[in-house]
Amino acid sequence: MGKGVRDNGKSGTQVSELSFASGSGPHPPPPALRPSDAGRRTLDSRLQAANAGFTLLEVMVALVVLALGIAAVLELFGGGLRLTTKSSRRTQAVVYAQNVMDHLFAQSTLEDGDDGGQLPGGFSWRAQVYEIRPDDDDSALQQKSQNQSEFFRLKQINVEVYWSEGVGEQSYALRSLRTITDQPQPQAQQQ
Repeated sequence: MGKGVRDNGKSGTQVSELSFASGSGPHPPPPALRPSDAGRRTLDSRLQAANAGFTLLEVMVALVVLALGIAAVLELFGGGLRLTTKSSRRTQAVVYAQNVMDHLFAQSTLEDGDDGGQLPGGFSWRAQVYEIRPDDDDSALQQKSQNQSEFFRLKQINVEVYWSEGVGEQSYALRSLRTITDQPQPQAQQQ
């Protein structure tokens, strides 16, 4: 290690330098102490520290977005369950109405009137049976001859099934027609 004193050309000012010859001193100065590298390494270390994690604001925004997504998915599941329950109740009402209608069609005679009752699951039903008589002028069921109406009668059957859902009452209705035939009596027996 050598120490030299030199004059910088200004009056009375002397600069003292330390010079290290390679391999001649105990330790060379660390690279971070060089003036040209010091600013760059400090800036690099700051950028690495800034990119190493998330700020509290970023974490909070991410949690809010996640919470909104979870709330939307849960609402979709809840809506799906409500629609499934509604659909199930309506399907059950259709099955009950069809069963009541089938029971009425299976009877050999149908009397005009109303009937009703309770069904399992909170359902109730009402059936109406009445005879339809075609008008002479306006009906598509108008008779072609006077004798036709003597052999058959036309009955309309209305079946309604009711159930409670939410704050109101829901209903499902079936309507059908049935012909009832009367056996004509031989003319010899009529007299």
